[in-house]
Amino acid sequence: MQQQATDVILASDHRGFELKNKIKDFLREKKLFFVDIGVENSDRPLDSAPMPPIIKVVKEAAECVQSAKHMCGIFICGDGIAMSIAANRFRGIRAGLCRTVDGVKQARQHNDINVLCLGGESIDFEEAKKIVSAFLSTRPLEDVRYRKRQKLFDEMA
Repeated sequence: MQQQATDVILASDHRGFELKNKIKDFLREKKLFFVDIGVENSDRPLDSAPMPPIIKVVKEAAECVQSAKHMCGIFICGDGIAMSIAANRFRGIRAGLCRTVDGVKQARQHNDINVLCLGGESIDFEEAKKIVSAFLSTRPLEDVRYRKRQKLFDEMA
């Protein structure tokens, strides 16, 4: 597998915890280095918490991806939507919720996503492995129109 990123930032909330742990094992098998910034268990957080864990996790993980251009992220929540919405609030983050190998390839090629969002409760592990592999091995197209669009996306944040 050709690797695009040298480091992967993994992040999850409680609903993405199980899939995140399986992906960690998969990345270890592939001898890829990762940093886990997710929650420590699948317990539902208390409603009285001052900041929901998903917000804290996304903020820390997105800032890691922002600070090192060679890093990419894999963010996982129940359906992947909340992680995608939150991650895209950060300048330089281009997060995409991908549910198929073809979808992630196009997202990498055309939009140069640097954060893959997955639904921990909406995708099985075998499909997730294929999507993660495609995310890490697909390179952005060098076409001028895509580079211009990516630059404009980054300037919007």
